[in-house]
Amino acid sequence: MDADVLSGIVQGLIREHRIPGAQLALYEGGALREVCAGVERTGSGAPVSPRSRFAYGSVSKVFTAALVMQLVEEGEAELDAPVMETLADLAGHTAVPADHPMHQVTLRQLLSHTAGLVSDHEGAPLRSPSLRRYFESVVRHGHFGVPGSAFSYSNTGYAVAAYVIEVITGQSWWDSLESYVVRPAGLDLAFVEDPRIGRAPGATVSGHAVDARTGRVEPVDFYCEGTLAAAGGIAGSATDLVRFGRAFLGEGQEALDADIADPEALAAMGRAVPAADPFGLAAGWGAGWGLYPGGDTLWLGHDGTLDGGSCNVRVDPASGTVLAFTTNSTTGLSAWLDLVGELDRLGLSVGHYEQPAPADRPYDEAAALAGEFVNGELAIRVSHEGAGGGTLRLDADNGVSGVLTVGADLVFSVRAADQGDVLFSGRFLSSAQGRPADLMQYNGRTLRRAGVPARQAA
Repeated sequence: MDADVLSGIVQGLIREHRIPGAQLALYEGGALREVCAGVERTGSGAPVSPRSRFAYGSVSKVFTAALVMQLVEEGEAELDAPVMETLADLAGHTAVPADHPMHQVTLRQLLSHTAGLVSDHEGAPLRSPSLRRYFESVVRHGHFGVPGSAFSYSNTGYAVAAYVIEVITGQSWWDSLESYVVRPAGLDLAFVEDPRIGRAPGATVSGHAVDARTGRVEPVDFYCEGTLAAAGGIAGSATDLVRFGRAFLGEGQEALDADIADPEALAAMGRAVPAADPFGLAAGWGAGWGLYPGGDTLWLGHDGTLDGGSCNVRVDPASGTVLAFTTNSTTGLSAWLDLVGELDRLGLSVGHYEQPAPADRPYDEAAALAGEFVNGELAIRVSHEGAGGGTLRLDADNGVSGVLTVGADLVFSVRAADQGDVLFSGRFLSSAQGRPADLMQYNGRTLRRAGVPARQAA
């Protein structure tokens, strides 16, 4: 695809969505094309370059998963062995009760969001990030569901995986990622937060909060809790993402595979886990990658956001195509949706998951749906809006809010104006007692109605 055409598309997207700066990198037909647009920080005049580092957000998870696969290849870890066997042998963890669900959890479950852990867990305040103490806090907090039984997107799971990495390698997750992946592969990555003595966070662009209604753009600083760095704390360029993604291409197209892990080990990251049904998020999930339909194939991919930035990456091993798109704006996700549409019209069907739509007939017992739903630190309130009380509204702690449309099949959608008018979908689920809405699936997370026993989340 012509670089000038791509540049025109990106320039149009940043104008329409009021994005200060963006990068697009496309590897197709054996050639790499890079597009940069805008500035690193509004008002600064510093232009975005191919080396500008953007926050990857949750896309950081694929790097943590790749590090795990390298340990698997070397025989230091097993994807389907209980992680407690490793932690008991190497870290001396023997105080976890014998009947605790953690004894069933495997690395494959942690990486595929099927370990039954809560979405986010803050843990006790610490002077410095200690993944051991964080793990002990996760054990005390308890499980959300039965390990291996269902998908529920979990940053907590990746923090636990990072702790397992630390125990196996004998060094911090930060040091392990640098020595096992970043330096051998020649990637120019940085950490949003770096707690190591004498180390400072790497230079990155600024994030920006964009009010889609007023057009106001305000710089914001990227931040990632140290204990969750493995889930969302890496920054880098779109070009580095494409170079990383090429390790997952077919024979003759791959790059860096010798520096990350054997292709067969890496393949586990994109092999769908049977229990992973990420309703409203992707078509399936492996031990690191999500699966997204595009044309006649499933693309590997991941999306991420962090404090005013967005990141999207897609890999098609069949055609040898890798695409990465980074922005420094809260409206980046809506720009990504438009980018996918533009590329499709030009003949490149990038992997994309269509949000499920509610049934045409509305649910006629809306009063039964109101309440608070929780998963760890994430809480969502469903309430009646307006004098007649006939309209439902969803308000989430992560800032997503909007009018809720619920169909007779209990599938719902909510259009979030503050996120660039992005449409999010989910569904309510009946409980074992037959009530219509004790569980909610939203953006890949499963949430439980406040007060409902945990065993119903399995």
